[in-house]
Amino acid sequence: MRMVMARRRRDAEAELNLPPGFRFHPTDEELVVHYLCRKTAGLRLPVHIIAEVDLYKHDPWDLPEMALFGHKEWYFFTPRDRKHPNGTRPNRAAGGGYWKATGADKPVAPPGSSRAVGIKKALVFYHGKAPKGAKTDWIMHEYRLADVDRSTNKGSLRLDDWVLCHLYHKKNICEKMQQEKEAAAASSRKDMDPLLESGVLLQPGIHPFHPSQGLKEESDWLMEFESKWLSEQS
Repeated sequence: MRMVMARRRRDAEAELNLPPGFRFHPTDEELVVHYLCRKTAGLRLPVHIIAEVDLYKHDPWDLPEMALFGHKEWYFFTPRDRKHPNGTRPNRAAGGGYWKATGADKPVAPPGSSRAVGIKKALVFYHGKAPKGAKTDWIMHEYRLADVDRSTNKGSLRLDDWVLCHLYHKKNICEKMQQEKEAAAASSRKDMDPLLESGVLLQPGIHPFHPSQGLKEESDWLMEFESKWLSEQS
């Protein structure tokens, strides 16, 4: 099964024909407006990069192999079921544990609009039976549409046909932040290379030119010139 999923993922990445260095880092607004809204409306997506997976049937550590793209964070479209037949609360059981909400919901609105089109919820995975499961480092952001009629359909536990989930492992995110920090430092060092190669920063007593220093030297020169000119006129 895992080999099939891995092959499917490689095939999907090849079909995307993405340029070298491509990174998929959409904002909350882009995920809701350009992906979730279009998915629920049956419209074509900008790029087929988000897999359809019944996410709540799996442990989070099994999901990366089911993704179409990503190495440290992954995106999925998934249906969502009710916890109780006549209720509106979602069923958060998943694999050998459950997802637990943390923090307040965040409204997601398009740029320039105050009306939310989506809701973002943060969740943490606990392994074991609720409420005594063991907290893990698996984190998920779940995006659902706002202002949607979720009244019960007779005989159906389905709450949402599609929600969009952004999954990641805390360790991976820490590593990613460290890599970005190191890349920024490397870029800064690269900007200094011309000065280092010219020897400006290596010669004792010689310092890089500063604009304020130039202005001061020009002012001193003018004062000296005016003083000399006045003495010659007298």
